[in-house]
This record gives sequence, C-alpha cells and structure tokens, in this order.
Amino acid sequence: MDNDIEYETKDFFLSACILATGAKITKVIRQEDKTCVFVFNITPDSAKEIIRKHWNNELLLPTRSLIDAIHELKSRIYES
Repeated sequence: MDNDIEYETKDFFLSACILATGAKITKVIRQEDKTCVFVFNITPDSAKEIIRKHWNNELLLPTRSLIDAIHELKSRIYES
C-alpha cells in the first residue's frame, strides 16, 4: 500500500474516531507486548485533522457510528 494514504496508531479511541468518520481500516497488527497497531487507508494529514478536531472538541460524530466503530475494533482485536 502507498504510504501516502496510510495512517497507523496504537490509540484505541482515536482509532474508533477515525473509523467512525468513514475511513477504512486495512489491518490490525498485534505486537509482542500485546498492543495493537491500527492501520487505516487515510492520508496522515486527514487523520491528523480528525485528531485535531477530536482534541479541540470540534469533532461531531453520530453516536451510532462511534459505537459501531468501537465494536468493529474490538472484533478485529479478538478475532482468532
């Protein structure tokens, strides 16, 4: 995948916010220390703008989308 359209983060809740905005998650990388890296098909600039809005309390998301994103991330983490 082209690195210009790929964003990675270990932060679960920021990942849920990014996913809830409509970005596509491409993979979850499990690490030896039991953490996960979430990889999205989104430009780093777009992801940083979502994160900026989140921290500035400007990000508006439908609650259902956020809840669905949290469930999807948990499913991907715990799938066998």
